[in-house]
Amino acid sequence: MLMNEETKLNKHHYRIFAMSWAGWVFDFYDLVLFTFLVSQLQSSLNFSAEMLSLCLGMSLFATGFGGIIFGALGDQYGRKKVLQWTIIIYSIGTLLCAFTWDFYSLLIFRFITGLGVGGEWATGQTYINETFPDKLRAKFGAFMQSGAPVGVILASMVGGLVTP
Repeated sequence: MLMNEETKLNKHHYRIFAMSWAGWVFDFYDLVLFTFLVSQLQSSLNFSAEMLSLCLGMSLFATGFGGIIFGALGDQYGRKKVLQWTIIIYSIGTLLCAFTWDFYSLLIFRFITGLGVGGEWATGQTYINETFPDKLRAKFGAFMQSGAPVGVILASMVGGLVTP
């Protein structure tokens, strides 16, 4: 029996949901926290507001690109595997941002982060839709969306601690 044909949720459903939801939380956390760090980046790395706007725009552009690429890869290699790849790519991009030495390195690292974020959005939501029973699919798809405001709240709390 396929997972989406089951009448009750099992531990595999909850694991899929938890992994996908956590991905959304930390994706939005990263995107919003970056906006809180703009003034620190301007002062510590001497970046202009235009440079940082370009970095943010590059991240958002890459999310769309990542969604397309990893959506296709998910069709070919499976959602679970590709979801794991996207989380790793997003994490590597975010980690690399901590080691930025100039504008171009930050631009590249934000692009890498965006690829992972967009891929995770597309793959995680699809993974939920394909594995949950019909009667619960919309409910858990909506719960999945709650990861976005949770990530924003976390970023606001951390951003409030690190900004003057």
